[in-house]
Amino acid sequence: MARKGLLPVGLLAAVLAAAPSAATAAEGWKPTRTVELIIRTSPGGSNDIAGRTVHRVWSELKLLPVPSAVVNRSGGEHSIAYTYVSQRGDPHTIGMMSTPMLVSPLGGRTQLTHHDVTPLAYLFTEPMIVLARAESPLKTGKEAVEALRKDPAALSVALTSNGHRISIGMPLAKAGVAIKSVRMPAFKGGGETVTAVMGGHADLVVTSVSTSVPHVPAGTMRGLAVSSNSRLGGPLPDVPTWRELGYQSSGSWKGVMGPKGMSADQIAYWEEILRKVAQSEALREYADKNQWLLEFKGAADTRKWLDEEYALLKVAMTELGLARASQ
Repeated sequence: MARKGLLPVGLLAAVLAAAPSAATAAEGWKPTRTVELIIRTSPGGSNDIAGRTVHRVWSELKLLPVPSAVVNRSGGEHSIAYTYVSQRGDPHTIGMMSTPMLVSPLGGRTQLTHHDVTPLAYLFTEPMIVLARAESPLKTGKEAVEALRKDPAALSVALTSNGHRISIGMPLAKAGVAIKSVRMPAFKGGGETVTAVMGGHADLVVTSVSTSVPHVPAGTMRGLAVSSNSRLGGPLPDVPTWRELGYQSSGSWKGVMGPKGMSADQIAYWEEILRKVAQSEALREYADKNQWLLEFKGAADTRKWLDEEYALLKVAMTELGLARASQ
C-alpha cells in the first residue's frame, strides 16, 4: 500500500518516463555528430589562422562532445563559404565571418547578407597593415600614397576582399588618388597575397596584421602603415599608423556565424562555446602575439553591431565609389 502523499511506484515511474529530467531540460541542444568549422579563404592567411586558432582552442579545452574539423571553402570574396553555411541549414556546420560579410553585398558582389545567416559571436578586431618587400624603396604608407597620387599605375596592391579595398581606399581617396586606375589584383587568401609580393608579382599587400607577424621581424617584408589608432607592440612597434601619417583607415574583425533559422537552444549552445574560447588563456596569449584586439560580443549584440556597421560602411563605400546604388 502506498504511503499517504506519495504516488504509487508504477504511476511515479510512468511520470518520470514521460517527462524529461531537469538535467536534460537544462542542457538544451548540443551537437550529436561531427562539427564543421568553415573557413572562407585558402590556407595561410589571417582568416585561416583565426579559424584554425578557434578550432584548436575548443579542441584543446575539449569543449565539444563530438569530433570537429576545419574545412576551407575559398572564393567569391568569401561568399562561397557564407553561401555553403547558409544553404546547409545545419547547426553542425558553422563558419568564420569577417568584414566581407558586410562589404561584399554593399559592393554588389553577392546577394547574401548577414540577415541570411545567424550571427553567433564577435570575437576580435584585427588591424590591417600595408606591407612591401624589404627591398622596396618605400618606407611608409605616405610614400606609397604619394607615388600613387602622381601615377595610379605606379604600384600594384594585392588584396583578397573589398574590406582591404576600403582599408587602402580611405587614405588614397583623401590624397586625391584616382582609385579606379590603381591596379588591385584579388587573391583567394592572405597567404597568396604575401607570396605575390615576395615574388615580385605585386608591389604592396593589404592584409591583417597576423599575416605579417612572421615576415616583418624576419626582415623579409616592411610594414608601411597599420589601421590601428595607436602603434602596435610585439614585432610591429616601428610601423606607423595611418592616423599619424595624416590619414584614416579601417581594420578587420572576426566572428562566427551559423545557418539562418537556428533555434534559441542552438544559438545559446554555440554562444557559450565561443564565449569560453574567447575567455581562454590560450586565445589571449595568441591574441597578444598576433596583435588581435579581443572584444567578445554574444549573438544578440553581434546582430545589433552588424546592422550598425553595415550602415556606416554603406556611407564610406558610397564615398569611395565602391557601393552599388541599389544596396
